[in-house]
Amino acid sequence: MGDDYLTDGPPAPEGKVLRYLSRDDIGKWFGVSGDAVRKWQDRYESGETYRPFPAPDILHDGKPGWSPRREPEIWAWYRGRPGRGAGGGRPRKTSQPE
Repeated sequence: MGDDYLTDGPPAPEGKVLRYLSRDDIGKWFGVSGDAVRKWQDRYESGETYRPFPAPDILHDGKPGWSPRREPEIWAWYRGRPGRGAGGGRPRKTSQPE
């Protein structure tokens, strides 16, 4: 793991349980599956093709989780991503007069 990872964070206050959002939770906001959110993470992770998907706040058993307080940030990412078919693909055929 890189320097941006901590091995542990502060515990929840006594009598409280910290709740983090799963990929499925985030997918429900946008009407997509948790697998689609995973693909967004993979596709946009490096930020080379577009802004990276917001990094998770926790990893539990290898699965990411986001703080519910980050909902506005995730919505902003979603609204700013390119639409379907943006950024490439095969050029359209042009008809040439014979």
